[in-house]
Amino acid sequence: MKQIIDLKNWNFKIDSLHFEKQVTLPHTWNVDDNMQVQLYRGRSEYSTEVEIDLLKNKTAVLYFGCAFHTAEVYVNGAFAGVHKGSGYTPFEFDITAYLTEGKNSILVTVDNYKNNEMLPHALDYDWADDGGLIRNVTLAICDNNDLFDMSVTYTIESMTDTVCSGVMDIAVHCIPQAAEIEIVDFKTNETVIHRSVFIDSVISFPFENLKLWNTESPNLYIVKIKSDSDEISKRIGFRTIEIKDTKVLLNGKSIYMKGCEWMPGSHPEYGMAEPFEHSVKCLSQLKNAGCLFTRFHWQQDTSIFDWCDENGLLVQEEIPYWGHPKKATPLQLAIAKEQADAMVHYHAHHPSIICWGVGNELGGRTKETIQYVNTMYDYFKFKDPTRLVNYVSNTLSFKKFLAKDDAAKHGDIAMWNEYLGLWQPCSNVKKTILETHKRCGNMPSMVTEFGLCEPHFKGGDERRTEILLQRIPIYKSLPNMVGYVWFSLNDYRTHCGEAGEGKMKQRIHGSTDLYADEKPSYKVFAEIE
Repeated sequence: MKQIIDLKNWNFKIDSLHFEKQVTLPHTWNVDDNMQVQLYRGRSEYSTEVEIDLLKNKTAVLYFGCAFHTAEVYVNGAFAGVHKGSGYTPFEFDITAYLTEGKNSILVTVDNYKNNEMLPHALDYDWADDGGLIRNVTLAICDNNDLFDMSVTYTIESMTDTVCSGVMDIAVHCIPQAAEIEIVDFKTNETVIHRSVFIDSVISFPFENLKLWNTESPNLYIVKIKSDSDEISKRIGFRTIEIKDTKVLLNGKSIYMKGCEWMPGSHPEYGMAEPFEHSVKCLSQLKNAGCLFTRFHWQQDTSIFDWCDENGLLVQEEIPYWGHPKKATPLQLAIAKEQADAMVHYHAHHPSIICWGVGNELGGRTKETIQYVNTMYDYFKFKDPTRLVNYVSNTLSFKKFLAKDDAAKHGDIAMWNEYLGLWQPCSNVKKTILETHKRCGNMPSMVTEFGLCEPHFKGGDERRTEILLQRIPIYKSLPNMVGYVWFSLNDYRTHCGEAGEGKMKQRIHGSTDLYADEKPSYKVFAEIE
């Protein structure tokens, strides 16, 4: 039976600042009360010790929820691995060869200095560049015959409004052995399927009349695999998502996705290491406002998607390729594929994730970006054909590009950010929205950002309310429009913000403030159906 050790307590230091303290994970130094530390961008060190009783016939795996952005890991002074190119995807190392029985030291260096060889690229992104071990770190000590990891996929062959039948495939990483499969209703704890199997490769078996997952009834099941010595589980939900004509169908039914984007890591006391309880407060504000959909510009922790699964909030999780470079090089493509692999591996069991996103606001009319989107569309579809794949454009509504192709039209949904009359100069907003929507042709369309950013633009929350009341009726009048995303739920911390200094540097863009306190425009948004 495996032992999971939660490595919460670490010694943290920044040598160049002669700064050292004890910290508890998750942690970022960029919200520290010490202003020098708060403003520091560069290399830091986290160190801890762990006691190991027995190692014979054992395997030890060190798991990181993420580290922003480049991490080197040393165990008992030996280099055990490096994770780079991505600051928000989970990663893990087999560190068995570096451990000894008794006390073991683990040292992790984390560097958040701007980097051209990663996504997000350099400082070309609009959120906080908080460095640190900003999610959990665990050490799993496993017997060699333990059940390590599992993946669950399924094909729905028939369904009614509430239940479905089909075939389930379960792949388990372990040595061949006898085991039992148990499928349990998450809400009722009732066992709905139980069978004995021999695990050697993929196990396939039919299922009948299991409840569908949707936004109103987010039914979930726990798939358990039990051997004589170990047990693993994965939580799933049964649903289909597809495009038919100009509609998005969830379980065969057309949906209209009222949406809003929340920018995590914005509370000044927590930064990107914010506790789950505060995340739940913000996610609940989305649901309480009647939202069915949200998008994340960067990858989130699995606990966030667990909440979305349980509460029926649809999600687009995106590779954080934002803004630049406008023309993707082989390096950006390689990093994007690595991140896609991690997203599918760690998050594909979440029914709430209905879309993968490949980028935001690149050079959408250039042949290089279009080729990048086409390549990543095919790559995601090969890895996971059960979800939609999209690119978010900020060039689709530019009049000077109306005669050109745009990368937004190379996803499943034509997604575009609409800041007409604001970031995008425009004399007739309604006319341009209609022209842009028409440009999407015979495919579903979705405005994935609209709103007011202060202090760059004036008018305060009153003007924010005016934009809500003006734009949404236009969007809802368009026949192929499948939803919209208000940007954003909250004012948010960002290294490129126009207001505040240090950890308070921010964009005033939300219907709540940095602390998640609601402004008048939140109530207006919540009352819009």
